[in-house]
Amino acid sequence: MPRCQMCEGIGGHAWADENDKIDLVDCEVVSPPNATNMSTVHWPLYPKKFTVLPVDGRPGYSDTLIGWKTDPFCFAFFPQNDSIPPLCYRSQDSTGKWYDAYNESTRSDYNIKLTGLFSVFPNITASIMQVDWQMWIVNHLWVVDQCVCANPSGNHCTTPPCYSYVWHWDTFKTAQYLGREKIGVEWINNSGVGKAAKPMVLDHFIMWSHHAWTDPISGRIVRMWKPFNGLQNYDPAAWTDDVDPAVFTSPPAKCKKGGAKIRINCDDDGNYHPKKSEGMQHLEALQQVAREAGDTVTLERVRAQYEAIMALQ
Repeated sequence: MPRCQMCEGIGGHAWADENDKIDLVDCEVVSPPNATNMSTVHWPLYPKKFTVLPVDGRPGYSDTLIGWKTDPFCFAFFPQNDSIPPLCYRSQDSTGKWYDAYNESTRSDYNIKLTGLFSVFPNITASIMQVDWQMWIVNHLWVVDQCVCANPSGNHCTTPPCYSYVWHWDTFKTAQYLGREKIGVEWINNSGVGKAAKPMVLDHFIMWSHHAWTDPISGRIVRMWKPFNGLQNYDPAAWTDDVDPAVFTSPPAKCKKGGAKIRINCDDDGNYHPKKSEGMQHLEALQQVAREAGDTVTLERVRAQYEAIMALQ
C-alpha cells in the first residue's frame, strides 16, 4: 500500500523552498481501480523514440525544473536525488523535446522567464541535451552565449569515474495504479496554474516519490510530479513517435573552443572537463547590469550596459 492515496502527493507549480510556495491544483476522485475499466488504463511508458512540438502555437510541453543550486543565477542546474542544498526553481515552456532510447539521447529546448536577480530581464532561450553520459546546457543570455558541460552523475560520485545516462523509456513499468481522478493540469491549452489549471480526467500512478498521470483516451503521459525534481506537463496532441537524429549532434558547436564566449567545465572539443572554464568576465558583466537595473530592462539596455562594462576591462 503506497503512502500516497488518490488525490494525494499531486504537487503543482512551485517557486521556492518554503512549503507554502506552491500552487496546488484541484483534484477529485473519479473511480478507484476496482471501479475503473482497466482496458482504458495506460501505464506511463514513453515511446522509445519521440518528438514533442508546439500545437497550434501553444507549447506541447512545459515544466517547472527543480534542482540543486550550483550557480548564483540558476542558469545551469539539474534535478538531483535529495533536497538538502538550496534549490533552484524555473518554470519554462518548451519549443521542442526529443528522446531516443536506442542511442541514449534526449534534448529539450526552452523559452525561459528567469526569477531572482535577473527577473527584470527579457526571456532567455536554453537547450539541454544529454548524449551517452555527457550533458550540455546552452543558454543564450541576451547578448552572449553560455555553454555548461556537465556530468549529470558527478554530484553523487564517491568512487569515480561515475556515469549517469538518460532515463529508461519504461522507467514506470512497475508503477502502482492508484485510480482515476479529475485533476488540474498546468499550462496545457494556455491554462494557468493552481485553481486556474485545466481540469482533465486522468489515471494516477505512483512509484516511490514519483507521480504520473496518463490520458485514458490517447494513452499518453500528461502530467508528472516529483518533489525536489519538478513538474512536467504534456499536451496529448503534441507527440510524434519518431525523432530526427540530427537534433542530437554533439558536442554542440557552442561548447567547443571558439563557440560560446562563456564555456564552463568544457575542454576545447566541447567535452566535460571539471577544471576548464573561460569567459566568466562576461557573466560577471551581466550580473553587474542586473544589480544596477532597478526596474524592467530592455534588450537594448542590456546590450549597451554590457558593452560599456566590457570596454573597461
